[in-house]
Amino acid sequence: MRIVFTLFIILLLFFNKGSIDFEYSVERNTSIETLDSPPEFFVLKWEKGTKLFAQKTDLYIEVDSIGRQEVLVLVNENKTPVLYTSEIATPVCADGECKLMHIKFYWTLLGEYAGFDRNIELPLTKYDHDEFQQSDYQKLHELLLDDKSVIGRRSLDQLVDKPKMRSVNGVDAISGATVARVKEAVVSGALYSCYTAWHMVYGDIQEKLKNTTLAALNESMIMEMLYSRNQEYQIFALQKIDDSKYEEHSKQIAEILKSSTPLVRSIIVKSFIQKLKKEPELQRPFWNAFDKIDIGTRSMLLKQLSEAPSFSIEILSKKLDKMSKNQLKLFLDNLAQKESIEPEIRNILNSFVNLKNNPNTYLVTNFLEDREP
Repeated sequence: MRIVFTLFIILLLFFNKGSIDFEYSVERNTSIETLDSPPEFFVLKWEKGTKLFAQKTDLYIEVDSIGRQEVLVLVNENKTPVLYTSEIATPVCADGECKLMHIKFYWTLLGEYAGFDRNIELPLTKYDHDEFQQSDYQKLHELLLDDKSVIGRRSLDQLVDKPKMRSVNGVDAISGATVARVKEAVVSGALYSCYTAWHMVYGDIQEKLKNTTLAALNESMIMEMLYSRNQEYQIFALQKIDDSKYEEHSKQIAEILKSSTPLVRSIIVKSFIQKLKKEPELQRPFWNAFDKIDIGTRSMLLKQLSEAPSFSIEILSKKLDKMSKNQLKLFLDNLAQKESIEPEIRNILNSFVNLKNNPNTYLVTNFLEDREP
């Protein structure tokens, strides 16, 4: 069976000779050695003027009956790795017909899906031989963004109703209607192509890519990740950055606190006070960001007050209207530990008491009454 299928693939390659070489796009003036514009479907930020150069790795993806598909690393002009990529040609067989699916995948340095480029001259096709439309490629991209997709938890025969197996030239071919709960996630008429693409992206190659990055990790790579907009990169960089570099890059870390997700913010809030203890003034942007972050992170930040510089109290006193009832209690409990309240702080508290339409002013009123000389 394998010999027959291999001969089929050889013939398919032969008849496609001259058009099988993959190019990023007919509009791009690039080759397989360089990438000077973002992939057509891409999840990362692409800085204008970026130019990436392909270098070989020891990694590959094993494609059944085709063989090894090499994985390249794309580096910038400073030789810093930026992306991994692999040009894939894999057989897709359905309803008695087999074709090669041509696609170029990209992964982040942590092995996460980053995007793909289609082959303009060899487009993907559906069950009824219609070529993928732009909307179909977009839907495939959205599917590949979902690392928890149902097609990752089911075998192919579980995704079709009453699958019928046929043998064509010794190759098992599948036909059947896609089950209802999967239809919304995949390109209509292209279940097998979507299934194949997803499992290539999320196969064991992911772990291999991450391990390759870890083995080559250096300060330049960590900084590239820290200044990216990718959440996974930010988390990784925050966990890897040397304490001695935390002060130097505190401004960027404070910006991440304001703009990133609650998960990334929680990592920052748990560590920034200790890492900036020798330079407390560098903490100021973090406390200034209080009203720019989500309610959960605000509560975490307030719990750090006992170890925070004194100026944090003044900063937060001007943001009382952004606090929930429990957060205001946390702030006042911390303030109660002080031997005295500075006049400026007391004036701010008195101003807050006079606010209308704030249900929590009574907490401050009670606090001030208890603290009267």
